[in-house]
Amino acid sequence: MKNTWFAVLLTAIFSALLTTVVLCTGAVYVVGCFFIDLALKRGTADNPDAPPAIFRSAIEGNGRTIRPAPKPNFDAENWKLHSFDKLTLRATHFEPEQDSHRWVLILHGYGLTQAHIWSYANAYLQHGYHVVTPDLRASGTSDGVYVTMGALEARDVADWARRIVSVDPNARIVMHGVSMGASAVMLSTGENLPTNVVAVVEDSGYANIYDLFAIELDKILSLPAYPLLDAADLVCEYRAGFSFRKASPVEAIRRSRLPILFIHGLADRLVPFTMMQTLYNASPSPMKETLVIEKIGHGALYQAKNYFPNVFTFTDKWTEK
Repeated sequence: MKNTWFAVLLTAIFSALLTTVVLCTGAVYVVGCFFIDLALKRGTADNPDAPPAIFRSAIEGNGRTIRPAPKPNFDAENWKLHSFDKLTLRATHFEPEQDSHRWVLILHGYGLTQAHIWSYANAYLQHGYHVVTPDLRASGTSDGVYVTMGALEARDVADWARRIVSVDPNARIVMHGVSMGASAVMLSTGENLPTNVVAVVEDSGYANIYDLFAIELDKILSLPAYPLLDAADLVCEYRAGFSFRKASPVEAIRRSRLPILFIHGLADRLVPFTMMQTLYNASPSPMKETLVIEKIGHGALYQAKNYFPNVFTFTDKWTEK
């Protein structure tokens, strides 16, 4: 009889523990799904191409709208690319008035589209560069459900660089990214880029995706990073195909010796200025420079009068050879 009661007790304890584990696992999954859908999933019931909810509420909230730039008045053609995971990605190739072997890939930020960086494209075109402006995955006219904060976009950036080389084997390519686009560019330096890529311009990029999410989580919801972000990261690997703990721009920069220009604003309230300092200090490139801009917020540094003169002083050194 005692053995029977002991077996019953053990079974009850095991069942209770199993139930607790299942409930906790379920709670972790639900919380993780909530965060991933809020931060990374594209679309609404009315608009399947709408940016993620956090972008709509936190970045474009309170009636603020980030408007696209006019399309550059240069000859243009539409490009397509099939990604490693079978998405159809789209871009625009703009041609300068006089042909050259100088090219630039310009990458837009989180929640935006290629049209939002056409002001950059226009400046490069007037300076004599071919320009390619992709819609990153899950943005604009490109396919995809989840924005991946530069993690999978980095592989797409490398593919776009290879597409340029297939068109112009003598191309000398600059990769210029803004915010999430900057982090995608930095992460792409670990993707076996063609040797035609000669320089990188990163504008307002973040050093680490986990740390950026932690800052925003505290700012928007007043919540600590643990355990929500850790739960979300597990779900993210399953649903979106990447880990924001593992996809770290600063780690990619540590392995790249490409010439790189780091640009950041002292008034940036989204990505802390200290992240640029972290990135700069981590870079082993013997050809690294910084441009620090005052009094202009995140993603708008191009409006500073000294922005493009400094950019072209840097890029021309590597594209005119």
